[in-house]
Amino acid sequence: MFSVGGLIVLLTFISITASAAASMTWTTQADFQSGNLSHLDATSSPGQLLLERASNVASPWVRSFANPVLGPGVGWESGWVDPGSVLYEAGVYKMWYQGCVGTQCNLGYATSSDGISWTRFAGNPVLTANATGWDQTLGDPVVVHDGNVYGMWYTGNGPLAIQIGYTTSPDGTTWTRYGSAPVFRGLQSWDSAATSTPAVVKVGLEWVLYFSGHSGDLVYKVGRATSPDGINWTEDPLNPLMVPDASWESSRVHAGAVVAGPAGFEMFYTGNGLDYDQVGRAMSPDGRVWTKDPANPVFSPGSSGAWDGAGVARPKIVAAAGARRMYYGGAGGPSNWRIGFAVYSPGSAPPSYVSSGYFVSTIVDSSSRNTLWNSIDWRGAVSDSTGIGVSVQVGNTSFPDYSWSSPSAPVFVQGPTLLRLPPARFALVLAALVTLNASVTPVLDQITLTYSLPPPPPPSLWTVSVAGVPLIVLVILLLPSAVVGAILVLFLRYARSSPAVVATSVRCTTCGSVNQPANKFCFRCGRPMLVPLSPPPPPS
Repeated sequence: MFSVGGLIVLLTFISITASAAASMTWTTQADFQSGNLSHLDATSSPGQLLLERASNVASPWVRSFANPVLGPGVGWESGWVDPGSVLYEAGVYKMWYQGCVGTQCNLGYATSSDGISWTRFAGNPVLTANATGWDQTLGDPVVVHDGNVYGMWYTGNGPLAIQIGYTTSPDGTTWTRYGSAPVFRGLQSWDSAATSTPAVVKVGLEWVLYFSGHSGDLVYKVGRATSPDGINWTEDPLNPLMVPDASWESSRVHAGAVVAGPAGFEMFYTGNGLDYDQVGRAMSPDGRVWTKDPANPVFSPGSSGAWDGAGVARPKIVAAAGARRMYYGGAGGPSNWRIGFAVYSPGSAPPSYVSSGYFVSTIVDSSSRNTLWNSIDWRGAVSDSTGIGVSVQVGNTSFPDYSWSSPSAPVFVQGPTLLRLPPARFALVLAALVTLNASVTPVLDQITLTYSLPPPPPPSLWTVSVAGVPLIVLVILLLPSAVVGAILVLFLRYARSSPAVVATSVRCTTCGSVNQPANKFCFRCGRPMLVPLSPPPPPS
């Protein structure tokens, strides 16, 4: 017969013995990019995590072995120096540069036959700051030799703002300022607080000025202006033409050098990142609409401890003796700027990777606070100078907070490693990649997190159904029938096992009335009862 109790026992047994094991794996490009990547590259080799290159591709610019080629001098330039403008004329390199003591800066001049060994001009500085004028400290000189005249545009910093001035010279050493006021200052809302780092080219009969400016928020952007004479300037209505929109640029982009050619314009600029200055590149067909090089930054600081390991900035481009050079300012520490150069030689430099990066996964939701987090496993490739560490953190809030566990001990070896973490609903995985050799990166192929879900609760009569009918309904319908059936079975068993009881009767011999055997007198005629009747035979 159908047994409701038996069915319930069976379902309870199934629920107790069934517990689910699960896992989460990160192995594709999409898996890794779904989390948070810091200084890691998931695109160069899809399906793998690598350290980000210090430059996204191997830099085509190779540093000179002789760097730095010009350092601080004495007196007015004993603090630090920065490149301003470099020309190559008649076999001679000519450099106009910024020399400083603290924040007081003037402009000097030096020459070289090879661009490596420089001789300072004996009459330095060739342009000095005006202690009472708008240009009380000087910087960023850009020099153009046009006909018989050298024209120099420079930055002046004074009591009002950073602005751009102009001066001319017949020989590059004796300079005459144009007037007593700047020739260019920002008049638009975006550049009203400062205009600096001029880069000037002559296109046909028109002078074109590229500069950086900000509105007072210190977010420097690049703009453009044109002039028929280099003195009276009109801003481009498209300004600003370039804004800091990459993480390495942080809040600043400064024009450094602009080169005009048959195919358009090329700009090298400084991006002021959160850690250090770096050099980027952009191209434009018309000098107005610019496209940044996807390989940016194209030139990054040297290795830790190098003379230019803390920043590179103010790129100046010069073509000479069949080579293309970039002179730049490099710093090994705060206010420790010196001048070096790199030669354009694509494909010759090895890759250079950042020293460390990390991956934080999206949060894994197991749907139960009683989930057991079993093991973590990672697969990849490491060398003697690289390493990978993976750990796990768990908690019961949908976003990590103080209630979450501390990260598990980092796992530095490949293969499943047991976790000792409290039961929790949520988890996230953290992976760190490090290298001690900038030319080598570890490679992370896969991370797998395994966990066990608690068994589900016993099935309820309300949730289990048979042929689409809830079990509780069947119980209600079948239980009375089962009870009645049980009673009938018991009754039949009792009836068959017990002897039949047949009542005896006594007939009165006088009147013939049937009386109970116990009657001594007939209930009808009252006479004494004498002889009992024999009982009838039992039923067959």
